[in-house]
Amino acid sequence: MIDFGKIQGDSAFLKKIMAKLGIPLSINEAIAALSATIRDHAHFQRLITETDPSFRQSFYDSVRPHLTFRAKPLDVYIADAQQQAEREKLPTLMPDGTLQEFKPAQDVLTAQKAMAQAIAKRTLTLTCSKCTKEESFPTIGEETPVAVIMKARRAGWVYNPVTMTEHCPACMGVRDDA
Repeated sequence: MIDFGKIQGDSAFLKKIMAKLGIPLSINEAIAALSATIRDHAHFQRLITETDPSFRQSFYDSVRPHLTFRAKPLDVYIADAQQQAEREKLPTLMPDGTLQEFKPAQDVLTAQKAMAQAIAKRTLTLTCSKCTKEESFPTIGEETPVAVIMKARRAGWVYNPVTMTEHCPACMGVRDDA
């Protein structure tokens, strides 16, 4: 249920405060007047980052034309704020309102190791039981393990079910008497 009395009271209160502060009652004029109080890029960036993410674009679009300086693109302000947060190791505010401890970005070597491990999990590496030659067959896209095995078979690798060993294409001409 909407309480029109409360809405009218809140509206009257806001009008009185805005008049007392010299802020026009027209929303467009009020935005222009308040935008003129934004001092510089750092001040504007702080206001953007304090704004709810779902309203940032509309806040930026409504304030930008009235600034006393030329505004940077919105994504530049957000990226700068993220870099500052990383430098200062600020906690992250989660959607549920809790704070999560700062987690530094991984360095390049750590990221490369993680990527190599992920790729290794999706790669079939065969070793010839005769000459110890190795060949790898990576999973590409959404390939199944069977599709990767078929790729190895098309490349000439042969599985011996009796000895449960793999043989490379070069050694397939040599007979296994063991």
